[in-house]
Amino acid sequence: MNKGEEKISANMPKVEVMDRYLESTGQLKGKEIREAIKDVFGADLNYISEKNYGSKLSIYHVSVMESLRISLSVDCNSTELDAQIMAMTKNEVMDRFIEVHDFSLTGAQIRVLINQIFGVNLDGISGLEHLSISIYSKGLWILQGDTDLFVVSSSLDDVELYVASTDYLEKTSGSNQLPDSLKQKLTSIGFSYDADLDQFVYRNPTNESVPDAFKGQVIGSVVGTVMEFNKNK
Repeated sequence: MNKGEEKISANMPKVEVMDRYLESTGQLKGKEIREAIKDVFGADLNYISEKNYGSKLSIYHVSVMESLRISLSVDCNSTELDAQIMAMTKNEVMDRFIEVHDFSLTGAQIRVLINQIFGVNLDGISGLEHLSISIYSKGLWILQGDTDLFVVSSSLDDVELYVASTDYLEKTSGSNQLPDSLKQKLTSIGFSYDADLDQFVYRNPTNESVPDAFKGQVIGSVVGTVMEFNKNK
């Protein structure tokens, strides 16, 4: 990005920065979109694909599967090549989907696609900016700040979620423990405290990646705790 774009990016949500960039560039292939995602969000999709991190799924969303089947010249409802599709790198799945759709996806559609393939929720990440929460996912820091109060992280395949306090929380509150209200919320939805990790941990009993709705519930609980903490300062 040039200096003018940097000024814009500092004053608007990252999703809007992404949309403006895509609109100004025209048709884009997967490689260029991944570079834009890394530039705007700091999320390295190439790294996630190379390491085969991200969503652990038996099958992708139906819209992805139908598009990939078409890209392989079979009927969109045929399952004969599904094993081949699921063995592809995430980058290849993304590239084939974009090509099938004539390189004409909007920013919003691209973000949905990235979440479906990589398990990286860019809309959610953008909404958490400046909320004092660090996010560590797929082996990468997605959000991190010196004054963050809590860390929400996941295993490489998103099957496990973790919630922990930061050194800054201890520095400002005098305690490195999660507030009791947050402990209760996490425990009520299936988290348990792991003394060795010193974190609250949830493992999806289906052994698949935790659904977005559940992640949102966890993040919502943490956001509520941050807001309460700031109100009582």
